[in-house]
Amino acid sequence: MKKTLLIAIITLNSFQFYSQTDSTKVAFVAYWSIGDSYDFKVSKTNQQWKEDKLVKDQKQEYIANFTVIDSTETSYTIKWSYKNNLGNTYNIPQELSDKFSKYDLIEIIYTTSELGDLIEIINWEEVSETMTSMISDIVNVLSKNDENLAKKLKNSLEPLSAIYGTRQGIEELVLKELQYFHFPMGVEFDITHPFYYDDELPNMFGGDPIKAKAALTFENVDFDEGFCTIKQELNLNPEDTKALLRQVVLKMNEGSTETEEMLKNAVFEIQDNNTYDYYYYPGVPHKIETVRATTINIDNSPGKRIDTMTIELIYND
Repeated sequence: MKKTLLIAIITLNSFQFYSQTDSTKVAFVAYWSIGDSYDFKVSKTNQQWKEDKLVKDQKQEYIANFTVIDSTETSYTIKWSYKNNLGNTYNIPQELSDKFSKYDLIEIIYTTSELGDLIEIINWEEVSETMTSMISDIVNVLSKNDENLAKKLKNSLEPLSAIYGTRQGIEELVLKELQYFHFPMGVEFDITHPFYYDDELPNMFGGDPIKAKAALTFENVDFDEGFCTIKQELNLNPEDTKALLRQVVLKMNEGSTETEEMLKNAVFEIQDNNTYDYYYYPGVPHKIETVRATTINIDNSPGKRIDTMTIELIYND
């Protein structure tokens, strides 16, 4: 998520580090040291309905580790690692699990500013090569030497391959949970009233970003514990989301005239509702919950999709 809200909210450049004496404001500042390490349980669900019938109900869980591996006066370097469970996600046969063992562990190295806001992935090309190779192997295994099935799978996964081939795609898809993890970092918020702002979400397929109307509300602040709860709501621009849908569908269907006709009257709407339970000091989330509701209607075939994600800190006894 592109933080256009920074234009309207006072940034941390003017802070006097560090004294939280103003009870009307909350500052998210990274107070990390080399070697700091936190484990998080990440849970994702994807439910899809077609004409009010549930056609997909998928859940994925894994443990991710956040470790500070370097620190300077102006930046932090972070390693984010997690185990990739391809067997469950893509129904890989057990007897072929060894072939995919090289994809078991994903490690992402990235940098943040001294305040903790995400800057860039350092090893994005390595991650990109791993992901595109993984998709190719998945197609080969699932098609079982069936050329027609292989072509169908390749076409359906082509948009995903295109995303994995770019730095922006890696940042928005592979690092999706980290976009939420670092969202409030480096910003001072006025907690006395809701904040409304215009946001922009990058288009993973290139082209113009997706505009959104957004709102932030602080529901709870505990200054003694350095803890707060933020609610975030985003309504993505319908025209922009429809343009994105057109991009994806045309890639999968090679721009057929029939597809163009179906898309003319298509409806594609996206709404986000996210909750951040966060230790703004030292800059570590307790729990982040995101919900994305997508409504879609193509060729008079209504459908709905709900994607949820939870990132929850695992406390050591």
